[in-house]
Parts: sequence; structure tokens; C-alpha cells
Amino acid sequence: MLKPGGRVAVSDLALLRPLPAAVREMVEALVGCVAGAVLIDETEAMIRAAGLSDIKLTSKREYVKAMADWEDPLYRRVAQALPAGASASDYITSLDISAMKPR
Repeated sequence: MLKPGGRVAVSDLALLRPLPAAVREMVEALVGCVAGAVLIDETEAMIRAAGLSDIKLTSKREYVKAMADWEDPLYRRVAQALPAGASASDYITSLDISAMKPR
């Protein structure tokens, strides 16, 4: 809940494109907030539907790439379930979100 003129800033996982079914069905991906992530456009639509304005969305694909490079177990499993040649950062991004409740 924000008062008029209040600002919100969060960082969350979002999708650059829909995940393959094999990833969406992975328990690890659900627990790791990957399978429950939504597309960036959907995130923006939800923010607008909540009545917020001055929305800024900044995708940080390097975060997911770093997790994969560090051989994080979640991202290693996700990568194994992706089509050949694809990486987790082709699908998943860290998204910095900021918005304001209009006065």
C-alpha cells in the first residue's frame, strides 16, 4: 500500500520469452521462482492495473548469466531442460522495477 506520491522499487525474476513446458513443470524451477515468473510485458501490465505510474523496468540479464556461470544448481537444472544451444539468460532476467502512485 502506497500513499499518493509514494514510490516502490523491487527486483524480481521475469521472463524474456515463455519457458518451455519442461522447465515450467520442474519443482526446482517453481521453488526457485523461475517457473512462476511472468513475461516483462505482463509485469508492466500488472503494475499499470494496480494504478501505478512512472514505471521503469530495467532488465539485468547478466544476473542470470552469472548464476549459470557460477554453476548454481537451479540454473544448471534449468539449462539442462532447455532446447539445445539455449541458455537460461535467453529466457530469464532479473528485472529492476520502480513505479509511483500518482498524487
